[in-house]
Amino acid sequence: MATSQGMNQSDDAMRPNTGGMRGGAMSTHMSANGSGKEPKGPGATMGGGTRPASAGGGGGGTGPGGPLLEIGRSNRRTCAAQDVHRQRLTDDPSYRTARASIENATRARISQRGAYSRFSGVARIPVVVHVVHNTGDQNVSMAQIQSQIDVLNRDFRATNTDVSSVPSVFGNLVADARIEFHLATTDPSGNPTDGVTRTQTSRANFGTDDAIKSAATGGADPWPTDRYLNIWTGQLSGGLLGYAQFPGGPPETDGVVILHSAFGTTGTATPPFHLGRTTTHEIGHFLNLFHIWGDDGDGCGGSDEVDDTPNQGGPNYGTPAFPKLSCNNAPNGDLFVNYMDYVDDPAMVMFTQGQAARMEACLDTVRATLASQGSQPVPAGPVVSWSSDRIDAFVLGTDRAVYHKWWDGAAWGPSVTGYEYMGGICMSEPEVVAWGPNRLDAFVLGTDRAVYHKWWDGSQWGPSVDGYEYMGGVCLSPPRAASWGPDRLDLFVLGTDSAVYHKWWDGSQWGPSIDGYEHLGGICSSPPEVVAWGPNRLDLFVRGTDNAIYHKWWDGAQWGPSTTGYEYMGGVCASPPTAVAWGENRLDLFVIGTDHALYHKWWDGSQWGPSLTDWEYMGGVCTSAPTVVSWGPDRLDVFVTGTDSALYHKWWDGSQWGPSVTEWEHMGGVCVGQPRATAWAENRLDVFVTGSDSALYHKWWDGSKWSPSVDGYEYMGGVISGFRSTAPDDISELSNLASRP
Repeated sequence: MATSQGMNQSDDAMRPNTGGMRGGAMSTHMSANGSGKEPKGPGATMGGGTRPASAGGGGGGTGPGGPLLEIGRSNRRTCAAQDVHRQRLTDDPSYRTARASIENATRARISQRGAYSRFSGVARIPVVVHVVHNTGDQNVSMAQIQSQIDVLNRDFRATNTDVSSVPSVFGNLVADARIEFHLATTDPSGNPTDGVTRTQTSRANFGTDDAIKSAATGGADPWPTDRYLNIWTGQLSGGLLGYAQFPGGPPETDGVVILHSAFGTTGTATPPFHLGRTTTHEIGHFLNLFHIWGDDGDGCGGSDEVDDTPNQGGPNYGTPAFPKLSCNNAPNGDLFVNYMDYVDDPAMVMFTQGQAARMEACLDTVRATLASQGSQPVPAGPVVSWSSDRIDAFVLGTDRAVYHKWWDGAAWGPSVTGYEYMGGICMSEPEVVAWGPNRLDAFVLGTDRAVYHKWWDGSQWGPSVDGYEYMGGVCLSPPRAASWGPDRLDLFVLGTDSAVYHKWWDGSQWGPSIDGYEHLGGICSSPPEVVAWGPNRLDLFVRGTDNAIYHKWWDGAQWGPSTTGYEYMGGVCASPPTAVAWGENRLDLFVIGTDHALYHKWWDGSQWGPSLTDWEYMGGVCTSAPTVVSWGPDRLDVFVTGTDSALYHKWWDGSQWGPSVTEWEHMGGVCVGQPRATAWAENRLDVFVTGSDSALYHKWWDGSKWSPSVDGYEYMGGVISGFRSTAPDDISELSNLASRP
């Protein structure tokens, strides 16, 4: 790819135009199609198909292993968690010091909740399962292991269907802990893995002395415990269901141990501990949760250090009936449905908001390295996902109004081919960002080229379902948005002087004002592309008038290389830049060259590759800008449209490009414009395109295959006039739209 430098980086050339951003008005006239109605197209030209519904889901002594969970003869849980904890506090001064420090940090972090968090979206924790088996049935299957991962992801995200059994008086306490788990895909040496180790042992069983955690004593050595959640499963003795180590213990024994017949939901899993909740309970301890009654026997003076759990006189067993009263806590009684009680698996179904805050504090402090790579801000676009198995897609109808459809984990709403009408007469496709679960912010340009905003707060659209908030400006480009943390938004546009302008929401107000903008300089020939790879970090890319790429960044304190300056990155580009971050301090940048091939460069945390101004050639003859998505660390999927209007795909699997660095997988279709994609979970992709009939089409990767087929599509209806402009010339297209009657 040839390079030339023509974007002058002097403050002179990046000149502000104080008249570049002005106000105006936006019409919200409804010209067609009410809520839930399908704007019908002339017929499908791409393959059909249906989307499947998403599936739900040596001795028993008190050794140094941490919380001890046992079943007595009556199949009741009992636990020596506090006995072990207190014994370790007595015997190990370093543990005593670590625990005091952890509790101080936890209290401080919870008091600051909302002001700061390492994890602006969902913390994703890599898991390695060590299967230690003496007999064949103890060598649990991959299906049983995956069933346990599925349970954890439902329980920690409050998407388990049995959460409906929570008594209504406690309903407001139910928390989405914003923690997800995935089997590791890379081992400690960087090699591909399925996240499972298997060890044949001569030992008949294990107790709480941590022997299962060491190859020297018949078990399996842990993987680095600062990078992986280690779970050991095998045959345990003395009625032991499992145990976990609180934060602050020795790293060589850190992790969770589970009896194989209390692990997952299939295979050897045996009632009443057959729904995977033993592992949920133990990971609660691993993330610094105490038992809900405060471990003071049957007294009423203990504390689990969580404010919103009712005072409770000892553990509950079996499946109690509501209300279960103790400690003068009438009329509602104990929160026995909590994962940190001792009830049977079918009866424990929730964490509270306070417990979620405590686990978040653990991941922000003592276990910060465990999930840092997998917890990235959610990218913006016309298709976003704010949670596992949740997708929201936004399009423009032929009346230039915004329309919306969503996948809730079981069905498309308002229907597979229907759309919710959201009003407006828009000069740009919607730019949507999710900064947290069940929160969406959408931005469009009005006919006056000002920015307009609407938001979903978890229960309703504001300012109304078809109304918009006026945010000022006279913009030459569609808005681009990013979020690097909860309740934080950054919005970028080009002004009429082709410079970049910026505004931000800090959790309480818009800066520099609701209709004002910060001038960031430049003379740009593409809309800004912005990505956040971590809290309080933004990277912004534009194409200059010489068609090279330019870069600026916010490091948490200031813009680099300056407020109005840009770093030159070379190239002669026929498309705007597309950027993605798959990990902290990692960026990948893609453009289409003047030969219509794809080109790539990357930031590895210390330098740009192949160099600051060079690009990697990736082949193809592309007729759309690339769409790039990452579903996990060191994973990228790239989609473009070819000269035959079909969809094409390539991927980076952590070690190489597939099908090769310059080849592409053909995915069929007759596509108009740029494909859009999102990833709502590890190894899950959803891709949307506009067909030649202007209807929306969809395909998805479920971890093993493309559906409805590699070259087939699900028809989703509508007559779409905009699904984010693609082109080599977004700005020209916007100007053309503005001039139309």
